[in-house]
Formats: sequence, C-alpha cells, structure tokens
Amino acid sequence: MEIDARHPIRTIMRLDTVSAALVVQFLVSVSFNLMGSFMPLFISSELNQTLIEATGWTGTSSFIASTIMAITAPFWGMMCDRIGTKKVLLFVLAGNIVVYTGMTFSTDVIQIVFFRALQGGFGGISTVMFAIVASTVKPQDLKQALSYQMAAMTMGGLVSPGIGGALAAVIGYRMTMLTSAVLFVLIFPLVLKITLPPPAPKESETRSFNLTDFKSLIPDIAALILVYMCISFLFPTISWFLSSLGVPSDQLLLWTTAATVLNGIAFAVATPAMTKAMTNRLMPWLSVAASVAILATAFVFNPLQFIALRIIIGALQAGIPANLLGGKSGRKGTGMGFLNSARFLGMAIGPIMATTILGDGVTPRPLYMFATMAGISLITAGLIYMTHRKSEEKVAEEKAI
Repeated sequence: MEIDARHPIRTIMRLDTVSAALVVQFLVSVSFNLMGSFMPLFISSELNQTLIEATGWTGTSSFIASTIMAITAPFWGMMCDRIGTKKVLLFVLAGNIVVYTGMTFSTDVIQIVFFRALQGGFGGISTVMFAIVASTVKPQDLKQALSYQMAAMTMGGLVSPGIGGALAAVIGYRMTMLTSAVLFVLIFPLVLKITLPPPAPKESETRSFNLTDFKSLIPDIAALILVYMCISFLFPTISWFLSSLGVPSDQLLLWTTAATVLNGIAFAVATPAMTKAMTNRLMPWLSVAASVAILATAFVFNPLQFIALRIIIGALQAGIPANLLGGKSGRKGTGMGFLNSARFLGMAIGPIMATTILGDGVTPRPLYMFATMAGISLITAGLIYMTHRKSEEKVAEEKAI
C-alpha cells in the first residue's frame, strides 16, 4: 500500500489498522484450528467411536458449523455496518470462548455437534476482519489486502494443527481445546487497541447495501462456494486416507498434521503472489490444474505422494479466493458478509459431500469421492471463465471499438 502524500496521517492509520487486523486474524486462526489435526482422533479415542465413524461425525459437525456460519455471515456483516466492527468482534470472540470451553468438557459426540453448531452462530470473526480491511484500504488495494488477510488466516490455520497436535500429545485433547478458549481471551486486549479510521466521504461507499449490489455479487458467490468445496472437502478424511495408505495408527496424528500444515503453507505462501499476478484469463486454468491434481490423489500409493499432491493443490488454489472476494460491493460489511457466507457454505458442503460419498471407505468409493470433487473443480473453471474471462474480453472489445 502506497503512502498518499496528500493524506499521510490517514494512510498511516490505514496501515496500522490493517496490520492489527492481520495479527488478530492470525491469532484467531490459531485459536480456531488447534483441534484441526486431531478432531477425528479425539472423537474416536475419547468418545468411543471407530475411526471411520469419527471421520463421519467430524464431517457432519463441520457441515453444521459451516452451514450456520454461512447463514449468519450476512447478519454479522450488516451489524458491522450498523453498530461497528469492534463491538461485533468482541461479541463473537466471547461466544467462541463459550464454545471451546464447552467442547473441552463434552462427554458425547452429540455434545460436540451441538457446540460446533453454536460455533457456527458465533462464526462472524472472519466476516468482521474482512469488513475491517475492506473499509480501510483503497478500492484498488482491496484484492491485495485481502490476500494478505487470507494468508494470515491460512498461516494461523497451518501452524495451529501442528501446535495443537504437539500440545495434545503432551497435555491431551481436552486441555488443548481449553487452550483455544484461553487464547480467545488473550485476543481481547489487542482488539480493544484497534482504531478504525473514519470512512471516506464518498456516497458510493456510504449508501446502504441494496439488491443491485447483491446481484453483482452472485457470480462471485457461486464461484466461491465451488472453490471452497474443493479446498475443504478432504480435511475430515485425511486421517482415514493416510491409514488406508498404510500409516500406523500411532503415527496418524503426525502424518495428518504434516499433510494439513504443508498444504496450508503452500496456500499461504502462494496467496499474495498469486493474487497479485492473477488475471481473469488465468483463474479458470488454475482451477483446471487443481482438478487434475485432485483426481490424481485417488491413485497415490504412499503417504509421501499424498502430501506432495496436497502441496501442489494448495498452491494452485491460492490465487482464486482473494480475487473473488475483492469485488466492489464487497467493500460494504453486508456485501462482505454475503461473500464470506459463500466461503462458509463451500466449507460446509465439501466435507459432508466427501464423507457421504466415501461412506465405509470400501473401493471404489474413494475414487468416486476424488472424481466428484475434481469434476466440481472443472465446473468452477467453467463458471469463472463465463463470468470473469468472457466479461474481460467483452470489455476489451468495447475499448477497442
């Protein structure tokens, strides 16, 4: 972000706000994802479920949480516009403290599902953080700023499973979940220090979100749903899939953590660079390449090949989300809420679809799962081509005339 010589103080305020938002996003992601590497293992070992059953319950609880997040995201975005982002952020942080404390003391898998559903209701954190960035940076800087925001989110998500796995090995699954609640408490002081700059006095940015704004977001909403289905579908099945490749049960936590972390590193490292280099012409081809890599995963025969493909897929998918999130109408809190809702909906549908198709894991169900998600990635490529590349070509033709 360049310093505006006419308004240097305002620019510095923007930089400070964005930096603080990045730190908060990183810490929230760490807190949110400490259990990311061991939830199926926790359900299996602590709540008396088989690993394949635990995988199914993990997918189900993720579906419920993400679906409720998708439903409530526009509401949190609207509340950001009405009462301010800081108040909303503090409220949802408090809600997550309750959620993780509740999961810590759960004694039945239904209780886990309940608290995951409650977590969905308090899932407005990323919507609020996106709204803070969108209301702070200039329109031309939005996509790049969101790419850093997503990189911070991903970095938190990728280091967190490793930390969570290490903590779980030392203090146990339940105390690791309680650690998440404590981390949410520690984020409060930093949030209180965030100072939001005054909104720019432009009618286009201060008017209410309306139906025209929503219609302009529909192509990006549809694409984001499909993209995040492909990004998230494999998460609850990783432990099972590694087990099917011959990883011993006492090493599953280590291998699951490695696969999750390395995929996240690839995504986080590639996101800012890919977003900056991304064009509407390139986006469909990245989705096609991701489709090929997803399908290839069905044919690996050792865990190292599996992890290598997870790294490749993470890098290929990295440049698409920020470009879809950075629409003009997304600068309003409500608009960002709808876009974030699409993310959550994709994250809800992907895992439950994958675990449903996988079923009991008997061949050829794994192949069906990967083939289905590869097909969805191809559909995503077609949609992006129709709504982004063709529109870019049309604009270029009009300029030529």
